[in-house]
Amino acid sequence: MSKETSNAGASGGGGGPVRRRNKNRKNGRQGEESGTLETPPALAENSGSEPDTPTATVTPRSDSQSAINKKGLELTGVILSSKLEKNIVVVSKRPGRVKRRRWFIAGIVFGVLAAVSGIFYVNPTKSEHIDRMHDMLGDFDIMSIVPDSLVPDDFIQDITRLLSLDSITYGASVGNYSKGDFQPALTLVSEERLEKVHNVILIPGIISSGLESWSTANCSRPYFRQRLWGTSTMFKAILLDKECWVQHMMLDKKTGLDPPGIKLRAAKGLDAADYFITGYWIWGKAIENLAVLGYDSNDMALAAYDWRLSYYDLERRDQYFSGLKAQIEVALRASSGRKTVLVTHSMGSQVMQYFLKWVESKEGGRGGDSWVNRHIEAVVNLAGTPLGVPKTLSSLLSGEQRETVQPLASYLLDHFMNRNELARVFRSWTGLMSLLPKGGDAVWGDLVGGAPDDAVGGGGSMVSYGAQIRFDDGSSKFDNQTMDDALHLLTRVLDKDALRLMQRYYSYGVFRTQAEMDEHADDHRMWTNPLQHQLPNAPNMTIFCLYGHGATTERAYYYTADNTESVDELRSEEVGTPALRIDKRQRNHVENVDIGIIHGEGDGTVPLLSLGYMCASGWRKPLYNPHGVRVVTREFAHSPLAAFKDIRGGAGASDHINILGNHDVTADMLRIVAGRGSDVKDQFSSDIQRYAERIKIP
Repeated sequence: MSKETSNAGASGGGGGPVRRRNKNRKNGRQGEESGTLETPPALAENSGSEPDTPTATVTPRSDSQSAINKKGLELTGVILSSKLEKNIVVVSKRPGRVKRRRWFIAGIVFGVLAAVSGIFYVNPTKSEHIDRMHDMLGDFDIMSIVPDSLVPDDFIQDITRLLSLDSITYGASVGNYSKGDFQPALTLVSEERLEKVHNVILIPGIISSGLESWSTANCSRPYFRQRLWGTSTMFKAILLDKECWVQHMMLDKKTGLDPPGIKLRAAKGLDAADYFITGYWIWGKAIENLAVLGYDSNDMALAAYDWRLSYYDLERRDQYFSGLKAQIEVALRASSGRKTVLVTHSMGSQVMQYFLKWVESKEGGRGGDSWVNRHIEAVVNLAGTPLGVPKTLSSLLSGEQRETVQPLASYLLDHFMNRNELARVFRSWTGLMSLLPKGGDAVWGDLVGGAPDDAVGGGGSMVSYGAQIRFDDGSSKFDNQTMDDALHLLTRVLDKDALRLMQRYYSYGVFRTQAEMDEHADDHRMWTNPLQHQLPNAPNMTIFCLYGHGATTERAYYYTADNTESVDELRSEEVGTPALRIDKRQRNHVENVDIGIIHGEGDGTVPLLSLGYMCASGWRKPLYNPHGVRVVTREFAHSPLAAFKDIRGGAGASDHINILGNHDVTADMLRIVAGRGSDVKDQFSSDIQRYAERIKIP
């Protein structure tokens, strides 16, 4: 059908105004309102004089479009086509709220398009992101996540086709795209003749291991053996089946294990944590580089785990540590005596600490005092969390952290998961409690002397970290809280079941004498706190601490309490929003505060004190390292590329996740697994040694 014929059919054969009907459904009532399309005078004068003169048209709907309209989808404008690209004026009466929501959806789409365009702009023929983006978006359907009534049908179809990249051609060079550049391994193999020596086991951090459903009842059935954490299935479940997703992700508040009828288990194999979703690597680059040295699934493994569980329950339910011990023992025999290198990331460093104590203990693996020395060559902590993470405290107190109080994230969470729902989920994860800060005021500071990592000579414009939680600059009905105070405050906020489980599994204090160490040597609550247990009897083992610094990191918080007059009123009930919340008011008079969060030095997630104190100081003291385990600290200043060049920061990024793709960090790891660990020496570039001197622990 020609354009002229289509126009005539749409407008009744005339050139006058076109009327269209809108159906407005609200509170169960249906109504009609008319919108008038007015032709500007400049166009009216030329109407009919030129065959190419544009006219206002309403394109007839196909059967498929009509079907979509029956769902309630509405057009927001009139389709205009003109060879002369002249403007016309559209007058349409639309509900203001729907317009705002359309602009919000349009903003999301614009952001996606900008990101994709940035990738193309950087390197349209060699970018490794392109084919992965194609895989990720190939079956993407906006209609599956956006309510039908928000966006016009042809707009949805066009954007979906654009995101799927079906219509984009890259030329003959498309076949040359590679899944990875395998650097720096290719260079090291060529220049340093590196090759595999030790067996390797990778231990991922919190949230990076995929969790898949093995439940067969009720809402679980559509997700059988699909990942409800990791992959696009997770996002679809959150958006379209939130209640079912929450049921699966929460643990039973009484037992700390699976709720009745629910079974979620860690995915297995290297792909359990190589990519979180398609195109977003976690361990993927490390695995690629290890493969260049000759590693494969026979001598490299990824020990994924259900990070929601306490470490005690990881063994009780999944026999995780028994399996890890057996795997290491088998590897030693199969490789003619080659020891294993454990490479950990984030929370994985604490899983490793627990394992090294568990495997020795007569209450655990019963391996005896010499097991670690005979089986473990080295432990490589990448962005480890030995002394915990302050954002864990805010997550448990109020269901908040920096990511959730940013304006856009806050808006989205209000529509999908509110603070109450987040707090309930977080508090059910007993594994998360292992990341609460350790060492109390001795490490994190107090109200009198400040904190070890306070700025020196800042001219009074920097807020001290000695108060972990501040209530309205100290003038509120609540006093400012040090770390010890804040942990005590948490015990007043948690319900009795969450508090019971936290106290059953963890301890957050400091031992200062050998007598205390001996008394609690077999107490599993101490095995995740390096200030309350000693390194194993493994003088031939080396611990390498590799971490980044120079990224803005959550360190402390401003809080407020809603309609609460005393601490006794803070304990939240089964339902209801937590009384405490981050106070997001602007405080422009201080430099290190933004939307209620007091920022400090770190890798963007973990403060420098936690990343570096044990490595630079604590484990170099006889009380915590009585057998002389070698400890090496390697610091890497965060030096990312501009986002339009690499959305992950490139080879110099050393923030918490992207450090797994940092070339210098990867090079150190490769040298260690290739038997060149003695060549890897201390490297300091932050103020951690000065901070450590201020911490008065024997």
